Amino acid sequence: MSPPPRLDHGDVAPPALAEEAATWFVRMRQPRVGEHERQRFRRWLATSDKHQREYACFEKLWGALDSVPPQRRRKKRLAAGAGLCIAALAALLQLTTGDSIDQTGIGETRHLNLSDGSTVDIDADSRLHVEYTPWRRRITVQQGQALFKVAPGIRPFEVIAGHGRLRDIGTTFNVLEDQGQVTVSVAEGAIEINLDHSERKWLLSAGRQASYGADVVYATRQISPQEVESWLHDRWQFENASLGEVARQINRQHERPVLLGDASLDRYRVSGVFERQDRAGLLKALCAILPIRLEEGPDGTRLRRR
Repeated sequence: MSPPPRLDHGDVAPPALAEEAATWFVRMRQPRVGEHERQRFRRWLATSDKHQREYACFEKLWGALDSVPPQRRRKKRLAAGAGLCIAALAALLQLTTGDSIDQTGIGETRHLNLSDGSTVDIDADSRLHVEYTPWRRRITVQQGQALFKVAPGIRPFEVIAGHGRLRDIGTTFNVLEDQGQVTVSVAEGAIEINLDHSERKWLLSAGRQASYGADVVYATRQISPQEVESWLHDRWQFENASLGEVARQINRQHERPVLLGDASLDRYRVSGVFERQDRAGLLKALCAILPIRLEEGPDGTRLRRR
């Protein structure tokens, strides 16, 4: 029977390091580990002797855990160190099946505090799939809009939206999915955009906004941090938005829908800042700046050409 793995008095790792080592240990045991991940692991391992010792602790514990009888546990320090490793590994293993669907109704917003310290603000009429595992943090924006403030960590943080994958590089960013078109706005840090049907990668830094469809990133422009978070302060900030996009934003916030009476009206563009709660004021402003009129009906408010 093998003795338990030895931990010297100075080798009990702090919880943060134990979690990092446990995360890498679980991730590297996955059946498919890409070369990029292996390089990241080797860099982490080479950072310090403490990283190497803590990772070795998990390797030894994995093989020896079942064979260690209680009477063989020696010092309280050893028990505490092994217990910390085991607890961190067990907690991370439990994450492999953890996911949730978070959805808001019309006019409803929600704030999420995620387990890693990241936060997500979900806009009205939106739907997100949150999936956290020991080797990945992934959120899919299935519908609507969300603002992400990402806590640092060794697990990659990525957002799936439309036909693209967004990889966080330490950021605060907003994602709007609107009928297959995705608009990404970065307030802090940077993100990497990877499209499903392209090998090219786009880097979007703080103060920039970009939109993408199935196979191309387009319409990049400069923005302010305040614009990224404008909807959190109950304001719409449109920049050359189509009339159809404006109508869909109104419909996420208000029960009575706004409809385009003619598909050609979608070619009209709208720029400006408007109060989200003032539906009537926004519609009045649209009639003032565009050649349209309102027609009220049983199914909602229809926009007609003047």
